[in-house]
Amino acid sequence: MTNTSSPIPHLLWFDLTQEDSSDDVPGQFADCCRISRAPGVTLTGLDLRLRPDMICLQYDSPDALGLNRLLAIKRQVPSIPVTMLTVQHSEELAIWAFRSGAWDYLVLPLANAERQRYLRALRQLCELRRNPPSGRQKRPLERSQELPESVRLTARAQKQQPLERVMQHIQQHFQEPLDQKSMADLCNMTPIRFSRAFKDVYGVGFLEFVQSKRMEHAHDLLLNSQMPVSSIAYASGFKDPSYFTRAFRQHYGLSPSEFRSRNSIAGLKLPVLPKAREAERGWSERLALPILDMTGLALPIE
Repeated sequence: MTNTSSPIPHLLWFDLTQEDSSDDVPGQFADCCRISRAPGVTLTGLDLRLRPDMICLQYDSPDALGLNRLLAIKRQVPSIPVTMLTVQHSEELAIWAFRSGAWDYLVLPLANAERQRYLRALRQLCELRRNPPSGRQKRPLERSQELPESVRLTARAQKQQPLERVMQHIQQHFQEPLDQKSMADLCNMTPIRFSRAFKDVYGVGFLEFVQSKRMEHAHDLLLNSQMPVSSIAYASGFKDPSYFTRAFRQHYGLSPSEFRSRNSIAGLKLPVLPKAREAERGWSERLALPILDMTGLALPIE
């Protein structure tokens, strides 16, 4: 009698990463798959009578030794499909993986849409492996025919997409120390490439953009709170109140104390970095959020 219930995929997971990471990639599948974590990096000593539906090989920066593991596993158990998951990605590596017998190739961190696509194909594969049709009922495994997202996006959106995580991080953590190398790591770029990409997309350098965000936050606190200037400096992400005072004067033409005493919210119109404001407008348009002008009132998004 054929089991018509949806199969729960069984994944045998090999962690071939070279560096410790806080990301629990197998955990992203734990809610819908049975995960067996291999205690080592080979099949030696493993009970394959349980017949996993998929062998998953997780890499961060694949080297020759790690890639040879994939070849060895395919030689030992050619009937079990293999998925390769990797942080470091290149077209050459993807082509090699498929030519070496990989069933699928996933780039980490895994986007939710890509995870859902993979799970749909995996469930269908499990269904065919556990309940194989016979005779005339045989049919080929259907795979997603959706165009890759990088092809569907516009040229500008393609440039912006790798930087989205950085922009979200800046919005949430601009009051904390931010360095260019950490931001480059967020989007898997070198610092030099990240610096060029950020300025190309947003029209302003990364450090200048962060400085502008901090100045806007300090501006709002000066108008809407009784906090001392030194406290506002720290609350806006500046380590040195003296530097904050000099930078604020250069940015607005007034010291923080002069600014607070001479201005009120009514009718306020002070200069900001035009390129930084334009960059943030573009980022907010994609999230359908209003931009606040210097008075705190919403600007219309054209």
